[in-house]
Amino acid sequence: MRHGKKVYLITNRSLQSQLLLNFLTQESDASVIFLDINQSFTPDAITQSIVLYDVQASSRRASKRWSGLFNRSEGHFRGYLINCPTSLSVYEKISWPFFESMISRDCPTESLLNLISKAEKSLPGMNKRYLSKKSQNIPTGSPRIKDLTEREYEILSELCKGGSNLQIANNFFISEHTVRTHIYNIFKKISVTNRTQAANWANHQFTKCLSE
Repeated sequence: MRHGKKVYLITNRSLQSQLLLNFLTQESDASVIFLDINQSFTPDAITQSIVLYDVQASSRRASKRWSGLFNRSEGHFRGYLINCPTSLSVYEKISWPFFESMISRDCPTESLLNLISKAEKSLPGMNKRYLSKKSQNIPTGSPRIKDLTEREYEILSELCKGGSNLQIANNFFISEHTVRTHIYNIFKKISVTNRTQAANWANHQFTKCLSE
């Protein structure tokens, strides 16, 4: 029996996604709704609902579009990124401030079902309790974060992995001089003086992004 609560599964049309949709529909008490990741969407529809966004099925363009829609909805939902690879770039992580956790691609479907079940219990009154608490920790509210460009996030991500200027330059097909300029701008914007501090800052922002 459905209790009126909705779960939006945002993914592409594939055998795997259809199997997941069938499983959640059969096993969950909520109404499970498929949304094509390549189609447009009205963010108001997800209010007081659970959102599962399939990272593996998402293109770079789709990620930008959907994260922008979700951010404009101001977090009036419970969101989870599913089918995540073992590592995401700093830019990708911080692009989803209203999403609570990232679920790896090898997560058992039963574990995902348990997560949905727990999230359902906290949906009533979420605007007054959950959102007011979570909104205090949204990293995109920091002017320093908004000042970073996407390329600066990409280079910051490489810094966190220990990449040298030459390695970063080769990865992005740019000169070492350009890399040094980007790093200088990153350090200035986030008020750090070395790579270790920059990595710690990025990790701290991501922790804030996922904190409740």
